[in-house]
Amino acid sequence: MSGHKSAIASEAIERIAGLYAIESEVRGKPPDKRREIRQSRTRPLLDDLRSWLEKILATLSRKSETAVAIRYALSRSRAFRS
Repeated sequence: MSGHKSAIASEAIERIAGLYAIESEVRGKPPDKRREIRQSRTRPLLDDLRSWLEKILATLSRKSETAVAIRYALSRSRAFRS
């Protein structure tokens, strides 16, 4: 089971790294340009991440540490879409 969790964590980190890469690219750009890039490139990644987390969550024990972490992330996902 720990291999399963490691695969989930690795994929989550990879997906989040993609978001950080975009943020790195937009750093220092004018606010309107940052917003445009975030809307076109970041939003689809966030939507995909949310869908993936929901799919993974459905396969886990409710009490597992991974499930707890995923529920925490999902409960805060609205703030990222603002």
